[in-house]
Amino acid sequence: MRDKVIFGFSILWIIALSVTLTIFLAVPLFFGEIFWYQLTDLVQMTAGKIGHNFLILMNYLINPLETKLSMPDFPSSASGLHHFAEVKNLFMLVFFLTIILIPFIIRFMKENLSLVFHNALRVVMLFPLAIGVIAWLIGFDQFFVAFHEVLFRDNSWLFDPATDPIISVLPEQFFMHSFLIFLLIYELIFFVIYRRGTLFLKKKY
Repeated sequence: MRDKVIFGFSILWIIALSVTLTIFLAVPLFFGEIFWYQLTDLVQMTAGKIGHNFLILMNYLINPLETKLSMPDFPSSASGLHHFAEVKNLFMLVFFLTIILIPFIIRFMKENLSLVFHNALRVVMLFPLAIGVIAWLIGFDQFFVAFHEVLFRDNSWLFDPATDPIISVLPEQFFMHSFLIFLLIYELIFFVIYRRGTLFLKKKY
């Protein structure tokens, strides 16, 4: 039972870490997409201004000491601010889990529990890939909607460009690429752990 608890919390830590790294990698990703999708032409604004407003948004979302969101060139409605506050709360939870669960992954690695849960690791590795396949089959737009309906209790995430123009520079592709980055990080971490267990098994036998 003890080993199963350690394994479960280790899985949760890997998910939290993957999300955390994805959040921070979203910053350089966004700056690349400003030019790739010509967002400057879309909103008639310089790349510098778009980037500056995005950094203000990200600072609000990831900084626990920042309690107010005010983007100078992208006004926000009450509904939009409410949604960003909910996203911030989720980010804070993810960051908290990434830190608080570190002892479990350390114990998992030190006790070589990847040997005990070798087959289970393969299943856990395949799970997000299955989600990715589902997203591809139904279309990322439908997956994106379903994802938000599960995570959020209201419809504040449905932005109107007229009242929350920031959505105009956050295209669907940006979220799709962020999702792919998450999958890559998640699979890479699990591959390293699984590979480590495989090497131990070979040495053992």
